Amino acid sequence: FRPSARAAGAEVQMTLLASELARRGFRVGLVVYPIPARGTGLDPRITLVERKEHAGSTGPVRTLLEAVRVMRALRGADGRVVVVRSGAPVVGLIGLYCRLWRRRLVFSSANNLDFLERWSRRARTYAFGVRSADAVVVQSEEQEALARRRFPHVRRLVRIPSFAVEPRPVEPGPPGAFYWVGRLVDYKRPHLYAELAATIPEAPFVLIPLRRPDDAAGQAALEQLGSVAVGVSNLELRDSVPHAALVEELASAVALVNTSSFEGMPNTFLEAWSQGVPVLTLSFDPDGVIRKRGLGVAADGSWERFVEGARQLWEGRFEREELAQRTRGYVRETHSVESVGARWQALLETVGGFRRSATPAPRASSGAPPASAGRTPFRMRRRRG
Repeated sequence: FRPSARAAGAEVQMTLLASELARRGFRVGLVVYPIPARGTGLDPRITLVERKEHAGSTGPVRTLLEAVRVMRALRGADGRVVVVRSGAPVVGLIGLYCRLWRRRLVFSSANNLDFLERWSRRARTYAFGVRSADAVVVQSEEQEALARRRFPHVRRLVRIPSFAVEPRPVEPGPPGAFYWVGRLVDYKRPHLYAELAATIPEAPFVLIPLRRPDDAAGQAALEQLGSVAVGVSNLELRDSVPHAALVEELASAVALVNTSSFEGMPNTFLEAWSQGVPVLTLSFDPDGVIRKRGLGVAADGSWERFVEGARQLWEGRFEREELAQRTRGYVRETHSVESVGARWQALLETVGGFRRSATPAPRASSGAPPASAGRTPFRMRRRRG
């Protein structure tokens, strides 16, 4: 957790889940890396349990130290149910902890990549953790199919959509530019966005990377992309911006563009749709929802359709009231905090082996005191980066 940087999608979803469970009356803790100060946007009812940073060691020594740090943090949190959202080997360590201390484990997927086969020893550690889970949560029908193929003997497989927070009302200006927002990793293919910008020189394109100050790989990728963008006059590279400012800026976008090979349900999709902004995607369309619900343009991997979709969205940017109603309606129907939170509550109550009848606190009372110590706690480990 880095208050100075925009959190990754998995971190955003875990924070929203923690806040909603706290509002519903549960004691909730987040296991986090050391932070200088508590984030102002974090629900005060949530307990933060810090774990140590990675050491400079490598190989077996690093693995052993990491195991000790994870175990200590989880013992300090001591929750009856542990929720983890990460495709990393640490899932195996958490699975081992839950077996040793007889805790319940819920694995929550963040990306379709979480269920694609990998053959390294680190991947086997991760797979052990997923197989140990009392429940696996997926975001889409596609992820559910991938999970059943990769982990056919998982105990409980549940599909729960991602959270989408209703944005603060803003008065957007006229649609002015296309936007690409994401981490600069290979599978997100930001270079294809630069190619799209070069293909449509009459339209402005903005690329905002999501990276941390200590992300050396991201910095190198940004510099490489910058050298490409020099020859594309209508492409603007920006620094990362605070989350709230970015969501407001998206309200005036022509479209949010996605060039990834793999995703889960990107928070940026939900943020754009909440603002009435369509999504233009080259390859990824979760369960075909963009095509089926008319939430933008899905090119199904066709570069020609991708370019043509961009031209259509640019030419029709001032006449999209009906489209905006569809995107906002879809988010309210499928991804509202209330409905998604209720599904998570039902699952965790079942996994934890108890029932409650408490009425959720009003959302406006985010500054309410912590829930009583007698209620069952959930502990959630957030992915870093």
